[in-house]
Amino acid sequence: MKKELDRKALAKQAFEECCSAETTVRYGIKRVRPFWNVESTQFMYVPAFHFTAVRDIRRYRYSAKDENGVIHSFESGDCCALLTPIWAELPEGVVELTVTALNDDGSDYAIAGARTFFRLAPFPEDTPPAVCPYKESAIKAYRYAMSAGFIRHWLEHGEPDPYYDLNTYPCKMIGALVSAMITYAKICPQDAADTMKVAVSAADYLIKITPRGDDPLADVPPTYYLDFCPDPQKYGIITPNWHAAVGHFGTTMMIYPARAGLMYLELEKATGDEKYLREAIGIGKYFLKTVEPNGSWYLVRSCKTGEPLTDNYIAPTEVVIPFLTALYERTGDECWRSLCDGAVRYAFETQLKSYNWEGQFEDSPVSSDYVNLTHYAPVALATYLAKQGDEKSLQTAKELMRFAEDQFVVWKRPNPWRHPTPDGSTPYDTSIWHTPAALEQYGWYVPIDASTSDLALGFLALYKAGCGDLYLAKARALTDQLTRVQHEDGKIPTHWMNTPGAEANFWFNCMFASCHTLSVMSEYE
Repeated sequence: MKKELDRKALAKQAFEECCSAETTVRYGIKRVRPFWNVESTQFMYVPAFHFTAVRDIRRYRYSAKDENGVIHSFESGDCCALLTPIWAELPEGVVELTVTALNDDGSDYAIAGARTFFRLAPFPEDTPPAVCPYKESAIKAYRYAMSAGFIRHWLEHGEPDPYYDLNTYPCKMIGALVSAMITYAKICPQDAADTMKVAVSAADYLIKITPRGDDPLADVPPTYYLDFCPDPQKYGIITPNWHAAVGHFGTTMMIYPARAGLMYLELEKATGDEKYLREAIGIGKYFLKTVEPNGSWYLVRSCKTGEPLTDNYIAPTEVVIPFLTALYERTGDECWRSLCDGAVRYAFETQLKSYNWEGQFEDSPVSSDYVNLTHYAPVALATYLAKQGDEKSLQTAKELMRFAEDQFVVWKRPNPWRHPTPDGSTPYDTSIWHTPAALEQYGWYVPIDASTSDLALGFLALYKAGCGDLYLAKARALTDQLTRVQHEDGKIPTHWMNTPGAEANFWFNCMFASCHTLSVMSEYE
């Protein structure tokens, strides 16, 4: 029986949490902890900003003009104060904040700083309901996938479809495809013969194109691969996605081999074929060989030399830690547990301390600190902590989910900025975006089904850990939206900007993430 929730009371709780210094996102404190929000443009929870102190000044006036022209103000002795005194009265919309240094007599001395941002609405009392049961939605999406040409090509030819541009990312796409086919086979056993044939064909192809022997990246499956298509021009796949892959060709982003390794372990369990275990162990040995003293790994390596091409390190919580954990559980070899423990220490001592939740995507450049934040690593760490069960872990998990919600969930109206399109045409009109939704990363700050799915599961993890009904309400609201954007044929679009061009940019790995969330959430709808 569905658990009934008091949405009015939960919306009130959500509003109060967004306005309280006790339950806001972890904020910067000068000379104590970093201000992670230097590049942030929107906030749901009350923020604090880094402004430079003015010598010999003891008071500052904070003046925030909302989009209706109303000024909200308070004074503080801190030039980096939380906006708590005015946050509850600021309406949803664009806010222009000015911080003025004051003379001892209260007159203006100088502008200490200014910031323009969007004040997001907190979790509301009402959100659009689901249009069908979650499990039904998941099955419709899986069946749509099995009818799509780029998946049927695996079934009928045992190789990637040359007409599908995203096959340039074999590790990512094949890893997602195989895992999804294994899950679909369990949900719909009557379709298992075809789905498992797709899974085996795709995995065997990835094995086939993996370098061996004396190659610097021997046994590490490629992040980028172009030879699946004999003539990109003829097959019409020279798209922004293709250009991104070409731009990164000759490199390997090391999170994706771990994703492939996890897939191989799932497939070995499903088929009993130990060749997939050997592939997973081969990938694990490369991680064992290249781990850095801090417990992580360089993010990008040269395919030609094997040497690192950046100082950025892997954010291990989303994929690498689950892969190493699965390797240990399958083999019992202590080396994998030791490697995993080091990665966990890195997440706590580096990422959690800095709050630099760097977006790491195969089609995006690496970035410097705080330039391109994302929700994936903090949600993964929050989920990990929620399973620990102790009060300290749960408090940290809640703080991480507040960050993810604050920066990446839009419950009502998005920030009305002119977001550029991949082809440089007319910018997206944010007023027609589908919401509620979750945005992916600062560098691609748009609503994505997989991001919405990730946040839903993060909220669910805290609900399951006993943190209260508000987390279940948020998880349901986001999952409901997955059913609402789904097409009649079962397709769940990747991009929710509500334009034909955005709809055409379809990543099936994202839809499979949505299928997974719908399946999990079917027990809690």
